[in-house]
Amino acid sequence: PRHNRRACSMFRNQYDQDVLTWSPQGRLHQVEYAMEAVKQGGAAIGCKNDEFVVLATLKRATSELSSSQKKLFRIDDNVGIAISGLTADGTAATKALRNDCISHKFTFESQVEVARLAGRVADKSQISTQRAGARPSGVGMLIAGVDEQGSHLFQTCPSGNLYEHIAAAIGARSQASKTYLERNVDKLGALSLDQLVKLALRALREASTDPLTDKTCSVAVVGSKDTPFRILSAEELTSALEGLDEQE
Repeated sequence: PRHNRRACSMFRNQYDQDVLTWSPQGRLHQVEYAMEAVKQGGAAIGCKNDEFVVLATLKRATSELSSSQKKLFRIDDNVGIAISGLTADGTAATKALRNDCISHKFTFESQVEVARLAGRVADKSQISTQRAGARPSGVGMLIAGVDEQGSHLFQTCPSGNLYEHIAAAIGARSQASKTYLERNVDKLGALSLDQLVKLALRALREASTDPLTDKTCSVAVVGSKDTPFRILSAEELTSALEGLDEQE
């Protein structure tokens, strides 16, 4: 029995030594491990209507003596991202996205379309799933932005898949947030920016085991009417949190 257990363990793990090896079940285990890293990261929420897109994330600190890791990043005036998973991978992806925006502006003298930018992220992630010498990225992104086609919310994952959403939730305990968003998806179109922020925070609260404060969460907004991408200040966030239970 001991020998059999060892043999079973070896069989189970012999297909995850590199990203190029398929298992007999048609799975790429290292890609699945990278996607698991996203599921274990801090929750990130995104929701949108025709005018605005809101991102909300939980902030984690390694100890009471350290600052929390940043999960929201501005890419350009019209686009920003929220990440879940390995923060270092997200920071590297942020730099690449900013370079893409600068290159597009220099070449075409216009802001890059959000869908094109999201597609480039997905393409780069997919390359890592079929080339030796590079591991899959361990970060999932919610990409929020506005362009001439309107407002957009995209989700990318380490497998290279790309999804466009009305509302989305990724990270640890995000299923509870998805359920809340599904119950309220019909309300999104009629909400103002402040109301959309509060709905995103209520969805984020579903994924949190602790009360939300300006120290444990962060929110970013972007819109089509003179609302460039920006992260809300502590005062704005505190004000939104104070009215969170009103008209729920």
